[in-house]
Amino acid sequence: MDRQQLYYLLVKSRNAQLSDEEKRILMDFIQTAEGAKLLSEVWDDSFVALPVDEEKVNAEPMFRRILKDERLKPAFDEDRGRQSSGGMLRSAKQFRVAMVACISMVILVGTGVFLLKWQSEDKILTDNDLIKPGSNKARIVFDDGSFVELATIEKDTVFQDQGLRIYRQEDGSIAYEFRNEKELHSLYNTIITPKGGEYSLALPDGTKVWVNADSKLRYPIAFDKDVREVELEGEAYFEVEKVYKNGKKLPFIVKTGQQRLKVLGTSFNINSYQNDITTTLVEGLVALEYNGLEGRQYLRPSQQSNFSKSTKELSVRTVEPFYSVAWKEGKFAFEGASIYKVMDDISRWYDIDVQYEGDFSTVKYTGTISRFENFKQLLQLIEWTNLVTFKVDGRRVIVMK
Repeated sequence: MDRQQLYYLLVKSRNAQLSDEEKRILMDFIQTAEGAKLLSEVWDDSFVALPVDEEKVNAEPMFRRILKDERLKPAFDEDRGRQSSGGMLRSAKQFRVAMVACISMVILVGTGVFLLKWQSEDKILTDNDLIKPGSNKARIVFDDGSFVELATIEKDTVFQDQGLRIYRQEDGSIAYEFRNEKELHSLYNTIITPKGGEYSLALPDGTKVWVNADSKLRYPIAFDKDVREVELEGEAYFEVEKVYKNGKKLPFIVKTGQQRLKVLGTSFNINSYQNDITTTLVEGLVALEYNGLEGRQYLRPSQQSNFSKSTKELSVRTVEPFYSVAWKEGKFAFEGASIYKVMDDISRWYDIDVQYEGDFSTVKYTGTISRFENFKQLLQLIEWTNLVTFKVDGRRVIVMK
């Protein structure tokens, strides 16, 4: 398949004009290395999906050329694969389905103007234009129970009388300034992000924290002289500032449920939404301690620990950190993630409820999508895999076979 042929199918896809056979051919081609490369080249050329000009494109000869393309034969032959007798390898057909899921999850990356509109569009029954992606929303709760919505902060706005000033920086994050540090060591703030919200802030020591949706971070307004300690529920990414006292680095500690993480200066992500506490190290070195487990577990860059809150089991593996930290760069990123993980992340960010009709434990996704995608188009993109369909009822999304 050459550039013109691929362009022809993409244009028909954009306008919901693909036949079932054309859909199959397009899906099979873009999962090949050559197809993926050609697809990226089309995007690099700033592909804009416009209606097919039938006067310039003779559809029948074009389709016959595509069908006869010998380079597509390996992709078509994958359907004949069989599962290995040991049960450890997936059949070629299963692999093809998984690859389709993978390709479909990245189809919109960088395209902006290329919007898939399949004939399955009628599966989404409700107008979801009111379901918007998340934004910078959070509140700070003070020791006395009072709070302020951070969206209302203007530059140099004062919120406490004890010499404390909370202000918005140029990048939209918040930071603190205070005159008398001694009086503030016993005071704590808690930043709380709702579903559909996130926020970043600079702690008093200069450490930068990105707090994901539906999370809490409790921290002192001024750190103790010998230790820096915060408490986290949910998910956050840290870039810890190195602080020295008498020539030695002061430790920075993050308590997350049954996990205690200690660093001296590094970058890492902690996710504790579900039954596990997952820590991914991007840079530096961290030491992990757990209630009920003896000793320490050290992580090095690109290592990820997973601690089960229920079984108390701990595992460590090497990963690509991108998939754990992409959220702070405005992306959903999945690597072999279940539909439950995918929809869990989507539900927190778009503030929706998810219901399942059936067992989806075998459905896996790999890919990257903007966290600011139109919600309807996001669901259409996932539907394109033909592995799941959706029904939307208000802010409730039903996942179906």
